[in-house]
Amino acid sequence: MACEPLKVGAMGLNEQVDELLELAWQDERFTITAVADEDTSRAQATARRYECTASEDYRRLIIQNQLDVLFVGAPVHSCIDYLRAALQKKFHILKTVPAAVNFEQCAELVALARKEGVHFVPVLPGRFEPMQERLRGQLSCPEAESWHLITAVCHIPAGPMPAERRWLQDPQLAGGGVLMWNAYDLLDEIILSFGLPQQVYALLTNQAPDRQQRMSLTEDTAIVSLRFSDTLVAQICASRTLGPARRHLRIHGTERVLTLTREEFLVCDHRGNVLEHVIFGPERIHGLKDLLENFVCAVLQPDGCKLWPGPQADLKTMAVVESAYLSARTAMPEAPPRLLELARAGTAGLW
Repeated sequence: MACEPLKVGAMGLNEQVDELLELAWQDERFTITAVADEDTSRAQATARRYECTASEDYRRLIIQNQLDVLFVGAPVHSCIDYLRAALQKKFHILKTVPAAVNFEQCAELVALARKEGVHFVPVLPGRFEPMQERLRGQLSCPEAESWHLITAVCHIPAGPMPAERRWLQDPQLAGGGVLMWNAYDLLDEIILSFGLPQQVYALLTNQAPDRQQRMSLTEDTAIVSLRFSDTLVAQICASRTLGPARRHLRIHGTERVLTLTREEFLVCDHRGNVLEHVIFGPERIHGLKDLLENFVCAVLQPDGCKLWPGPQADLKTMAVVESAYLSARTAMPEAPPRLLELARAGTAGLW
């Protein structure tokens, strides 16, 4: 007998949640039940599109519905209590990144999800996009050479911040600035490919006119150095800056240089000769489709289908981000493995 469709709700609507809802609407394994957003008109328009109920009250959404899956686009500071309540009601959650404002909160939510037997998954479609699959294939080749340097750039066009998003400048509400909100997926790609770095050193700054103001605002620019081993290091530059958006990841080896962007994958030798060049189409939804497919299979077939890459990967990425912010405050390198050890000690039996 066919299983009943999974009941889906959405808490906080944004572009990525809209895409998830559209994918769910087209999939007979889901039925969209309710949506909530502080913008009443947006919630009502979405509810009309998917023939479900609408609300501006996140609490009402959680209390009045027994959902199987909850898509969350609301910023964490506005919904953390509702996230906990949803997990306690055994809702599986897909949360747009950042999934928490800091490592401690992320570890708490991951542990709570495991305790309740549900999934808490950050929405990182880049993990499933074709260019990442090709990169992992290159790095896992038996004849692959030694890699010694990783460089990454994430430039976001600067512009005036709308009044309703000014909270992004508050570290207590946003958790961080450009590193957390713009370069998180880039860091995640590096950590998935090369594992957890042993040390992190970071310099952060913004355009505030004096040091006191800079200390109370989220960063506009971050330079982060990672040491994976005595022979492999990485440097990430993330900034809101004038000019066009720019994002690339470059990996230097003993024989080749790999360059990865959203649009292409390039392999060159040290003389600049092109060994491989693959151009990807503009279709952004591919990775999101595969992420949702992996998620729903893990929900419906928990014994036969596992989440990839799993909550440990999410904690590793958040540990690196947290270490970068600690390093910026202490002016010393910080160790992500130490944060993971502390989290394991604090949630014994849930790992």
